Amino acid sequence: MMKYKYIITVTCLLFFTSCDTLLDVDDDLTDSGALNSELLFSNEENIEQVVNGVYAKYASEFYQGGNFYQMTSANTPYFSSTGAKGLEFGQFNISPSSKSLNDTWVEIYSCIDNANNLIENLNKLAPDFSTTTRNLGQAYFLRALAYFDLVRVWGSVPLRLETANQETLYLPKSSKEDVYNQIISDLTSATDALPSEDYIVGRPLSYAANGYLAKVYMKMATESGLSKTSQEYWDLAYQNAKLVYDAKKYNLLTNYGDLFEEGNENTQESIFEIQYFSSGTSTKSGQHSTITSPQVSEYNSKTSGGQLRVNRLALHDHYLDYKVSTKSSHPDPRVEKTYISHGYTEIASPFKDRKIYPAQFSGGFAINFIKKFAESSNSNINSDKNRIVFRYADLILMLAEIENERNNITASKSYIKEVLDRANTSLYTQAEIDAIAGGNDLRIRIGKERAYELLGEGHEWFDLRRIKNGAMTFLESQILRRQDLMTGADLFDTKNKTKFHNVWNPDLSIVIGSQLIKNYYFPIPTNEIIGNNKLTNADQNPGY
Repeated sequence: MMKYKYIITVTCLLFFTSCDTLLDVDDDLTDSGALNSELLFSNEENIEQVVNGVYAKYASEFYQGGNFYQMTSANTPYFSSTGAKGLEFGQFNISPSSKSLNDTWVEIYSCIDNANNLIENLNKLAPDFSTTTRNLGQAYFLRALAYFDLVRVWGSVPLRLETANQETLYLPKSSKEDVYNQIISDLTSATDALPSEDYIVGRPLSYAANGYLAKVYMKMATESGLSKTSQEYWDLAYQNAKLVYDAKKYNLLTNYGDLFEEGNENTQESIFEIQYFSSGTSTKSGQHSTITSPQVSEYNSKTSGGQLRVNRLALHDHYLDYKVSTKSSHPDPRVEKTYISHGYTEIASPFKDRKIYPAQFSGGFAINFIKKFAESSNSNINSDKNRIVFRYADLILMLAEIENERNNITASKSYIKEVLDRANTSLYTQAEIDAIAGGNDLRIRIGKERAYELLGEGHEWFDLRRIKNGAMTFLESQILRRQDLMTGADLFDTKNKTKFHNVWNPDLSIVIGSQLIKNYYFPIPTNEIIGNNKLTNADQNPGY
């Protein structure tokens, strides 16, 4: 598939960069003096590079291409991680002074500022080009996604809707509802402005904006203190998700594993997919393949990698929830396509055989790896493999969750069945889904089904905090479940050989009460509290 070139556009944001507008463009544009907005927005070819620059910020190492993906994944009971981008997040002990945390915050706002710059200059300098409407749609879409990440992960945040300058350098926090309302406004604008048919490979259609509107309303339905009732938000979520479903623009691939085959990208199941290419030596691109795959292996030939690893929770309960003996082969093909498990052999000296979960050995860490982003031959620092951030199976499971909350239990189960049947038509019966009552029991089962279908694709942090399990969140119940598996309940590890480990199996028994509550959000970076004149220590999130 064709991939388009990303270039990075930098404009001033908050207090972290100067307030000189600087657009880093191709050499031919620089040579021609195109370092001013009038020239840069003078033709559609140049404008396309500015659009690419917004995508570049969204896809960068410090945002979706690395930091944000690793930190949010690690801060769940499904994963463990090491290094500055993972360890403290996997230990549920995040420091507001974390450099990686600050880098990510800065990059998200840089993405927003690039989108603001694009919106302003398209309206001012290029209103009549044939591509202006769709380019505005893409800018609104990406700005909405950035703010959706901010409001879910940090809560109330500064809301910047114009390119930063000296007069607007510092902004106070806006309420969560104000941020949500802006996200809804941007996504609504995107539904109107984006085409409904393909125009450039990998670019979002109007249906993608409707799908994200459904995600936004689902999250708002579980928030407190907003202007509408929970049921009203669930109904709005249904309207948008069902619109996408009924459009029949997307389909489940026949073979689940084809989703993650190298070279098979931008398929009919992909609703929004980040485009990556490996050429060059910059680390400002996708790191997802490296951080999820074991180093010096058929899955990752580089000498570094595997910083983000899967804890035993997902794979173990994938067997248990489908009533499959741990001594049997699992009939669900998603298991083999999702996990690097049992072991692997290094492809360089000393060619060691590495045992991983669920192969048990004394002192083992009870971890394995995500296989979805494996690259067999790419030795470059950047990934050559795209990352799907929203696909049709996700949307179908969203509809299952929404319909359960709207008390349409039969419809909810039909959506679950649709996803399971793609994997294996025996799974729905084997899991005894029909025997599950609606309400909380089905809600939790849908949360688990989302993990079994989507693990490693960046949804876990959000699902665990959105889904409720009775009086607790799904996050709390899954932390408790992982603790059970670490203390004797693991059916693979009947002799309980694996023990707590500070990095790969941290003891999460302390993540209760106030320690649990604080981990519903990330802390606002210390640099932002210190450097933004409109914020004080009182604006820090609770517990930090």
